[in-house]
Amino acid sequence: MNIDNEPWKADYFEAYNYCNAGEYEKALLKINKVLSFDKNIISARSLKASVLIDSWNGDPKTRKNIFEAIDHLKAIIEKDPENKKIYSMNLGNAYYQLAKNDLEAEGKLNPEIINDLEKAKRCFQESLSICEDQPAVWINKGNTLDYLGRHFEALYCYDRAVLLNPRHYNAWGERGICCWTLSRLVENKEDKTKLYRDSMIYLAIELKLYPSFEINDFYKKLVNDFIQQNKVLVDLETTLKEQLPKKRAIVEERFNVYSKQPGSFKDFYFNFCEMHNLFLNTHFDCNNCGRSNSDAINISFISSINDQIRPYKFFKKWYSLIDDYKTARFFLTLAQYRHPDFLFMDNPRYESDYSLNYYLNVEILKDAFLIAFNIYDKVAFLINDYEELGLKDENVSFWDGKSILTIKGNLMEKEEYNKNIVALFSIKKEIEKEEFTKIKEIRNLIAHRYFILHDTGGVEHSNYHMDIQDFFKFTLYMLLQIKNILYSLSFFITEKENHKREIAEKEGKIIPTLEWIHDWEKDDEITKIAKKLENELGEATDKFISDIFEIINKNSDEHEK
Repeated sequence: MNIDNEPWKADYFEAYNYCNAGEYEKALLKINKVLSFDKNIISARSLKASVLIDSWNGDPKTRKNIFEAIDHLKAIIEKDPENKKIYSMNLGNAYYQLAKNDLEAEGKLNPEIINDLEKAKRCFQESLSICEDQPAVWINKGNTLDYLGRHFEALYCYDRAVLLNPRHYNAWGERGICCWTLSRLVENKEDKTKLYRDSMIYLAIELKLYPSFEINDFYKKLVNDFIQQNKVLVDLETTLKEQLPKKRAIVEERFNVYSKQPGSFKDFYFNFCEMHNLFLNTHFDCNNCGRSNSDAINISFISSINDQIRPYKFFKKWYSLIDDYKTARFFLTLAQYRHPDFLFMDNPRYESDYSLNYYLNVEILKDAFLIAFNIYDKVAFLINDYEELGLKDENVSFWDGKSILTIKGNLMEKEEYNKNIVALFSIKKEIEKEEFTKIKEIRNLIAHRYFILHDTGGVEHSNYHMDIQDFFKFTLYMLLQIKNILYSLSFFITEKENHKREIAEKEGKIIPTLEWIHDWEKDDEITKIAKKLENELGEATDKFISDIFEIINKNSDEHEK
């Protein structure tokens, strides 16, 4: 819109300058004057929305200003689709500010906060779908996901922001906060230490890039003291040199349709999975540290010594999830490797649309997708058993009308909106109605219809066709999402089992934690428990035999008499 000849031009630009200077009251006076000419001026309504959002300090008395901003943005977003990217971003900021303020006041999630976070996430994604080159929007989407308990996906967003602007102080700071949160959730001491150390380094980078950044004095001192006491070198360039290759792989990796990979599949497998953070551990910022290419996730259950069936049943279902994830990861890597021993299976047919059939690695990629997809419902089965909801198998699902997360008295409400359950609900909602609805469509096409992938040439505008690179990235991100689900489930169960332990200790009943890991005999804690039980069993057996002999001797003496 050309405003050169408009009578309100001077007032509009004064309002714009006041807004940039943070003088919001003056900006509102000027922008209201502009709107007095015509209340439907799109640029003026957009600017007023920005002023109302940026100026809100959380005061309940001025809360209505945020809702006024939302009304302005909703009204103009349809009238001016060319600038939808900006309006969607600001609309996301409005919902995010509402949720953040309410969360700080309440101290925990509730339905209204969750709803506002979901709306914010959806708006940020709409803006990014128009233009991905927006580091601030990636950061805000990451913050929203972090509040929803989707920490690994939040880290992905911060990485996208760092790739766009390596010196964006906020990207490093928010990444530090996310690592700090994870350090309080994981159980392994080494992982806790590593995550906490990383969080301090990233927060220190933020303070170094922006020394006047407004941060609580307590936390600023905490960060500075940690860095000084541990003699940690805070150097952004060194950090970037170490981490950028992994971060670039997020967006630069392309599916290998035709090339032969050098080296062994084993080496390729470990490098590929570590580069894309596909291993189930929290050492995502390490390079060959010894734990970055291992699956360290685990759970434990509190159980009485006489109850062997319950924990065994849960462990079986838990490790079924892990095994399926590892299998999907293997097939994804095998598809990307394009194993030379399998090339004889390729038998491509020429078709006018240049569709990819028949290449074995393309078919293996589809199998990786299907295996990963099946994990969602298996998560629901485990939750049904663990929470003792009593649903029949045919009534257990991760999504849709039979979703374990929304029926049977509402699991979120039952668990008082535990963040880890909220994370699962958020993912379920995203798959049902939002960003990843195509996941279900693709699964049904592969399993029940037909699904054609393309590498060159135009892709038909049909659900049955998709670009191979889009499908590859889609599958990669789905595995990241499932990794988040597995960790959320692990955190949720661990939190509940720890609560059971606290109750048992208060009642004077110390119940050993039962962990099921592959090298259990190398676990010092389990070895101690096993030795203790072995000694107790030995003492009980000795006493039993002694009592038997005493009874026999007593009966023998009486018989002689």
